[in-house]
This record gives sequence, structure tokens and C-alpha cells, in this order.
Amino acid sequence: MIATHSLTDLLEREGVQFELLHHRRTESAGEEAAALGVDPHEVAKTAVLTTGHGYLRAVVPATERLDLHKVRDLLDLHETPQLATETELAATYPSFEVGAVPPVGGPAGDRVVVDRRLADRETVVIEAGSHEDSVRVQTTPLLVLAQAEIGDLCHD
Repeated sequence: MIATHSLTDLLEREGVQFELLHHRRTESAGEEAAALGVDPHEVAKTAVLTTGHGYLRAVVPATERLDLHKVRDLLDLHETPQLATETELAATYPSFEVGAVPPVGGPAGDRVVVDRRLADRETVVIEAGSHEDSVRVQTTPLLVLAQAEIGDLCHD
């Protein structure tokens, strides 16, 4: 619950309304959607990437695969970002479980990019820093809080 409190405390401080959703332990966004009984298009998965400028959180629907080349092109990066390792995740995001980093919270300064398919939704479900808790939030306040950039991030 410590991981969940880290995110929910942030959302409360920033005035972002949310609904906490507890579920059985899941290891993927697709499993999370099934455990919650929600449309997988509504569930966001966050991939933490490494770049020459630090960490980047890329957020895509559970139904899609992230295209690292599209991320590079969208953000005009000189190199193709790489997925952060579990060791990097554990060291950089100690308040969240490995593989359950949400789009916001944790260390400040991460750049956040969100796929347009999620940005167009009224609400999204994100992991709450643990594999057993999620939150449903309105999309626009989440994008503002994350200072997210929006674009096409998914494989065609």
C-alpha cells in the first residue's frame, strides 16, 4: 500500500479526482483490465525509457505495443530510447513496484509522452504503483499534472 499511497497522495494534493481500484495481483496491463472487468482500451500501461537526457515515461493503451522509433521521432531525440532495466527501475523509482510505475509521481523531471488514443478518452485506468491497485482518473487533469506531450506512439 505504500506505493499506492505515494500516487494517491500526489493526486489528492494536486486536486485530481480518482477512484481507487483494488484487484488481484497482475503482471500486465491486459491482465489488469481483465481483473478489473474493464475495456482494455481504457487501461494505460507506462513504459519507462532511458534517453540521453534521462528517463522518459511513455504511456500507451493496454491493447497496443509501443514503437520506440515513433517515440524518438515525435520527441526529436538523437537516439532511439531503450526500455529501462528492472535494476534501473528499482533504483530510480523505489516508491513503486518494479513494472508498476504510473505516468506521474516519483522523481521529478521525467518527461511524459502519452499516446493520442488515451488522450482522447474521458477517463483512463493507470497502475497505482503496485500490481494490486489501480486508479481511474479523468484524462485531462492527468495530462496536465504529467505535463504530457501527446502523439502516435504505437506500432501500426
